[in-house]
Amino acid sequence: MSYDFDKTHELILKSALKNFSENGFRNASIRNICKEAGVTNGAFYAHFKSKEDLFSALVSEKLKLFNDTYQNLSEMDIKSSEDVLHIFEMSYGSIETLIHYVYSEYDVFKLVLQCSGGTSYENFVNELIDAECENTMLFLEGSRKYMKRPDNISYRFIRIGSAMVINFAFEAFLNGASEEDNIRETKTACDFCIAGYRHLLGI
Repeated sequence: MSYDFDKTHELILKSALKNFSENGFRNASIRNICKEAGVTNGAFYAHFKSKEDLFSALVSEKLKLFNDTYQNLSEMDIKSSEDVLHIFEMSYGSIETLIHYVYSEYDVFKLVLQCSGGTSYENFVNELIDAECENTMLFLEGSRKYMKRPDNISYRFIRIGSAMVINFAFEAFLNGASEEDNIRETKTACDFCIAGYRHLLGI
């Protein structure tokens, strides 16, 4: 791949990041992105299929790495109520790593959380909550025999808990909280959820 091709590619990405951040995906135009990058519209299509393909080039790899940090709880080996509680604590304990990653990819997550309307990424948070809830439900269903009150397992309740922690972390991020404050406060929300699960399920 030639130097000129690589340079043009990077210029388009840099211009796209600026335009998407300032105008959102829907209001950003390929024409303006190309104009600010100093390239022609024809050159744009030598690099990207569409405006959404360009947006995806900015965020997809980073989001995949983020999603890969989630561990499927349904695959854990559960042999006692202590294991159930330990896995809850381990799962919520990973929040620090996740928040650190969000702050390390600040521009990407700002784009996804604030500027992705009209793209396949606009439901990123809800899809993350759904996945977390599904994994938690599978984990809990497989751990029923270690609970004193297994009939209290409820999809709606589990989703509320998952949404609370995930939304808390992202809201703090968007509202300008420091990484340190976000980690500390989100961990408090996690402790609240763990205590609730212990009481609700009898573990």
